[in-house]
Amino acid sequence: MAAYREQVKTRRASRAAEMAADLVADLVAVVASQPDMILEDAVCLRLGTLLGEEEQTPVDDRLGPHDLADAMVAAAVAAVETTTGEADAWRAPWRVLTAVAGILPYPHSEVAVDAIARLRDTAGGRVLPAAPPGPVATGTVLWSRDRYGSRFAVAAPITTVDQQVRWYLWDIDACGHQAFTVHSGFYPTPDAALSAWQAGVGQIAAADTELAQVDDPWLLAELLPAEEGLLRSGGESVEQFAEYHRSKRLGEAVKQAVRPQGTRPGGGLNAATAAVEFAGWLRGRDADRQELPEDMDELVTELADSWCINGIDAVFATCSPHRVALCVLHIRGYYIEEFADQLVALLPEWTRWLAARNATPPELADRCVPYAEGKPHSQVEVDDIGPDYLARVTE
Repeated sequence: MAAYREQVKTRRASRAAEMAADLVADLVAVVASQPDMILEDAVCLRLGTLLGEEEQTPVDDRLGPHDLADAMVAAAVAAVETTTGEADAWRAPWRVLTAVAGILPYPHSEVAVDAIARLRDTAGGRVLPAAPPGPVATGTVLWSRDRYGSRFAVAAPITTVDQQVRWYLWDIDACGHQAFTVHSGFYPTPDAALSAWQAGVGQIAAADTELAQVDDPWLLAELLPAEEGLLRSGGESVEQFAEYHRSKRLGEAVKQAVRPQGTRPGGGLNAATAAVEFAGWLRGRDADRQELPEDMDELVTELADSWCINGIDAVFATCSPHRVALCVLHIRGYYIEEFADQLVALLPEWTRWLAARNATPPELADRCVPYAEGKPHSQVEVDDIGPDYLARVTE
């Protein structure tokens, strides 16, 4: 097995190097004379297409975003090196290299910075420019939440050297086992970004939402995507692959601009307090109407633990149809059938308790109940691996 893993690793590295070399050569020939903004967008789009095609290859040969990241840096460096002695031939591959460096998140960005530094040290008499500074968030970072409270829009004004300000949008769904960016990309204005997010969320959940200044930098840091390497959940679309690296790099810029200050305020709902509150609510509401299970405290504790497995306490109390449907799938996939049935049987009351606690409008709360009673969610596809957490669900 160890020998086979090494063979797989070697084969993937070889494929990544070949694919990256072809992509860099194509970029140099076709778009390296274009403005930086167009070149950077082209890098993202072509990476997205390649990675989307890779999803159709056998698992042992399949390249992930992390495989191509460092291979792209190496291929761009090699393209610059092969121009030794030619007057200005280095400029096109150099621009591709700096474009790649500008979209890669940590730790790949460090690989790119180190590679550029080595290249400048061994330039053979040529004076190569310093690597341009990375993207920065300039101005006020804005966000919004849908009416259920578990879907977020984050919009930030982003600038890089010699480029105009563009607004980058993250559409973040916090219903799954972590916060997932289900859509991201540049928009010309914050209003355009908000409109795109509202269309993705749906009219019911996004009604009357507005962008406002971020007021919880701790939650923002938990929501924004970060590089996960081999641990990524997988299942990205071509569009999501296109922004896979850049969304994380720009997320780093936003977290740099909106840093938490002082101590994070406490007092939010978590699994422990929710179990106590819900059990008390059940006893106070249903004691005279039905016999509660003898092991109710155990059931309630397990249900509370299963409700927010992403560990983001700030979204613990939120309840949406999508989140309820995912919770049912998690429970049935994690517990033995009989115990899972008991937990799922409590979900309708759980959603009613959360609705009462949150003062959720009835037209929203009522939409959660069918999924708590076991109705499959039409927009949540499930395969052998599990639910599609990256689906852009319209609530």
